[in-house]
Amino acid sequence: MSLNKYAFFCALLTSGLVPASQIASARQAAEPRVIEVVARRYAFEPAEIQVAVGEAVRLMVRSADGLHGIEIKQLKVRKELERGAEPVAIDLTPDTAGRFPILCSEFCGDGHEDMKGALVVVAGDGGAAR
Repeated sequence: MSLNKYAFFCALLTSGLVPASQIASARQAAEPRVIEVVARRYAFEPAEIQVAVGEAVRLMVRSADGLHGIEIKQLKVRKELERGAEPVAIDLTPDTAGRFPILCSEFCGDGHEDMKGALVVVAGDGGAAR
């Protein structure tokens, strides 16, 4: 929700036309759900991330042990992850249900090809069970 819409709801609240609970839900809708992801040899933790279609999420991805990458090809995501660096923020609002593979995009050793995860996007509020 944009700041202008939020200000509009606040104006309605002070006028008594909109209940406070609706303003609180409008504020929550503007905040993405933050999901921490750790890349380490040779896995992503969590290995599977479930979100709902239309849900705003922010993946905070960091490396635990060396150079890695994160790639979700269908969503055009590709980021490099250096050990010890600040987490990389990836903002997503998926609009299509499906199972999207998460891959390591930087060679990280003999188990690199097995380093996989999945972003599972479900219709409705299926991402609510976090």
